[in-house]
Amino acid sequence: MRTKRSVSRVVVGRIPLSLRIIAVSVLAVVAFAGFAAVFAEEGSVCTVKGVMGTVKVFSAKERKADRGNVATWPVARLNMTLRESDMVATLAESEVRIETPNGSEVRLRENTVVEVAAIAGGAGTTKLKVNDGSVVANVKKMTGSGGSFELETPTSLAAIRGTTVELDSRKGVGTTVKTFDGTVQVAPAGSKNYTPVGHYSMTEVAPGQKSAKARAVPGFYKQKTTKLLSEEETAALTGFRRVILTMAELEDVRARLEGDGIACGVGVGEATDEMTARKVSSDAARTELAKAMSTQVQRISESYAQNVNKEAKKIWEEGVRQITDVSVRGSSVHTTVTQLNPEKKVFKVYSLMIMQPWRTKGLFANVMDKMGKEEAELRVKKDDMMNKMDGAIRAYNTKYHDR
Repeated sequence: MRTKRSVSRVVVGRIPLSLRIIAVSVLAVVAFAGFAAVFAEEGSVCTVKGVMGTVKVFSAKERKADRGNVATWPVARLNMTLRESDMVATLAESEVRIETPNGSEVRLRENTVVEVAAIAGGAGTTKLKVNDGSVVANVKKMTGSGGSFELETPTSLAAIRGTTVELDSRKGVGTTVKTFDGTVQVAPAGSKNYTPVGHYSMTEVAPGQKSAKARAVPGFYKQKTTKLLSEEETAALTGFRRVILTMAELEDVRARLEGDGIACGVGVGEATDEMTARKVSSDAARTELAKAMSTQVQRISESYAQNVNKEAKKIWEEGVRQITDVSVRGSSVHTTVTQLNPEKKVFKVYSLMIMQPWRTKGLFANVMDKMGKEEAELRVKKDDMMNKMDGAIRAYNTKYHDR
């Protein structure tokens, strides 16, 4: 018995070297898998890499704000992380740049709301839902067959595997997608009917549209980058010199906008602080825009309401003016020229503000709907007027919708 116990101890105590190596290897693999899972979880976040103006963030995890009320969201901070289901909103004259785990960059332009729907560190899908507004994305080339990057809007889905793409989504109007390198697959919302949108091509997807059709980006269109406007301007500020556009070019843009039936105004602001100069400039531009809207009302009345009695015409013009002020408040700065006098340390900012043509169309349509039967004569040319405004919308989407 004593001998057997001795043999038993010898057998258990002397595990063969090969078995010990296998056991250690298994433990190492298990431990590595555990660490990898932790790192993968920590790495599956987007990061705020640039902020200009006022940017708000809703944290789905913390839920310290009302998801449906941007005003309650806390302000974004540089290098803060964004997780799945978080939301980001940029206010007027504000922008933010975020970076995904694979190094792709997305610039959210002013008045944009985006939800981080999904984040993938490697194989898998990273998806951003652009509820409203404009984004510029520089998506890193995807390796393998598992990775993808998607931009989803209420009317479309854009699947990207490595390219520079600009996307503009407007509620009730639709989505415009522009591609400059590689190919983006675009399909209407809820459809798998994808259309390839290749090098320097674009497509538009309206609500209810069944398929997308690609066409060339206009030759005069200038491709945008993921740099924030403040970064682009700061890099070029050297005295009262050209920054993005010269003032003469800005006036030329205004003239072309007005020629296409799009109301706009230019304002100028000076201050020792750049953001103050921007505010003064945008306020002045908004005042000029209100004047332009008044002129547009008068011209449209002359063109489409020539044969109505004076009382009907008065009701028409008053109805439009009553809601013009509200609409002007919702307008946005299209282009800015920022200049600096280093000796006086004074910033001068020129702002070109526009009234988006679909807002103008909605404004006039509302007035038309409110008018009674006694003004029926005024409705005779309603279709012609709406067609004219549709032309302004098409011009804006193809020529001016981005700066």
